[in-house]
Order: sequence, then structure tokens, then C-alpha cells
Amino acid sequence: MDEELWNAVQAKLTGNIQMGRRTRIETGALLMGLIFDDGGNRMSPTYTVRRGNRYRYYVSQATLRGRRAGSQARVNAEDVERLVVECLCRSLSRAGLATDASAIWDAEVRDLVQGSVERVVVHRHEIKIVLKIQRTENAAVERTNTGNDREVLTAPLPAARPRERKEIVVPGGAGTKPRRLDQALILALARARSWLRALRRGEYADTADIAGCFGLSDPHVGRLLRIAYLAPDIVEAIVEDRQPRSLTVKRLLRGIPLAWSDQRAAFGFSR
Repeated sequence: MDEELWNAVQAKLTGNIQMGRRTRIETGALLMGLIFDDGGNRMSPTYTVRRGNRYRYYVSQATLRGRRAGSQARVNAEDVERLVVECLCRSLSRAGLATDASAIWDAEVRDLVQGSVERVVVHRHEIKIVLKIQRTENAAVERTNTGNDREVLTAPLPAARPRERKEIVVPGGAGTKPRRLDQALILALARARSWLRALRRGEYADTADIAGCFGLSDPHVGRLLRIAYLAPDIVEAIVEDRQPRSLTVKRLLRGIPLAWSDQRAAFGFSR
């Protein structure tokens, strides 16, 4: 990979990191302070930026602190917010309210949620919306009474969206086949180097700070950072798609030797 292209990738990642350091209120999180996993852990809003698009999530605080979360450590924010608003609209006969989970909800929807919802609990396959006041009428969603004047609306979570594996196709020269770069491996490498540089500049306090910004666990960030210490010739092989097929992100996360010679031996490079 040519130095100019590499620097452009680094600049883009650094820009994404700076966006991640903005306050979480800027994510437009409708359920901030109201949503919990089924282990009793509060879930915090976060987001990632990919190809210029922002994707919002709620992540269990247990995960951010490296502890065991409930049955769902992370949920798509747009899905769960839309589900909560739709349930409330059906329960309260407020069908006229918009249920578009774009980045920012309007004041009427926010007032409805804040005034009606005690908490939202995320289970493996469903959410439970605990209301502040006993509601009646309209059985469009399942209701149960908690025995303390709190009514609970139950609704199924949407199925998880599959993540497609994407590859970067690099045209070959005359008489050669196009190469298919391992995008996940290159992204992990670029992210590790970017994070390491940001840590050295003081842009992050520690790996826990990085984990909080990206909705990851602290141990996982630590394992990813080790990728930044790969030997230069291994890095070059990865960006040119000359690495052994067995060298994957999953393999690197299992451990990376400190010595470059040991790395070459462990990952199938001859020198």
C-alpha cells in the first residue's frame, strides 16, 4: 500500500475517533438513562461511523467494564427505540405520532417516553417496557401487571441483522489474477495503529477510554492494540495480500509474539 493511501486511511480513522469523543447526548439517544440489560446493568448510547454513515447502539455498562453482561450486551438503537415508540403509541392510542428513528426524535416523542416509561429491559429475544402509570385499553401488545401499579409492555426484538463479509478487489497486472484483500485484517491493523498513535498523543486516557467510545470491552481493545506491533514485512504482506490464508484477525487476537522473528515463525512466514 502506498504511503499516501495509508496516510489517507489514518486521517479518516483519526477523524472517526474525534467524532467518537463527543458527548453521548449528541447521538440523539431516546432511551438514555432508561434502558437496561436483563442482568440489571444500565445500557449506554454509543455509535460507530462506517463509510460516512453513523450507526447507533446501546451497550451494556458491564461490557464496557469488562464484566459479564446480560443476555444482550448490545442492541441496535434505531430498532429498540422504534419498537418502544410503536408500543407506546398502540398502548396509548397515539397512532399519529411519527415512529421514524432517524438521528433525532422530536420533542413530542421524547416527552411521551420520558413521561410514560420507568425503564426498558432488554432480554435475549424481547424487550419489556415498564410503564410509570397503569394503562388500560388496547391489547395490541402483551401486558402484564407487576403488582405495584406498574404495567409492562412486552414486544419481540427484531432478528439480528447479518453482517456481510466484504473484500477489497485489487486489479492484477497483465496476466495476473485480481487480488482480494482481507478487509477485516487491514481494518484491524489500521485501527490498532490509529489507537496506539492516539494513546501516545494523549487523545485517550487508556484502553478503557477507547473501549467506551467504540462500544467494545477493555480486554478486546488490548488484544487489538497488539496488532500494531506486527513486523513491518508482515504488515506489508497483509496490505499486498501475500500473507498466509491462516493469518486472520481471529488468529492474531489469540496472541502475538513480541519478537519479529517469532512472529514470522508463528504466522507462517519464512525469512
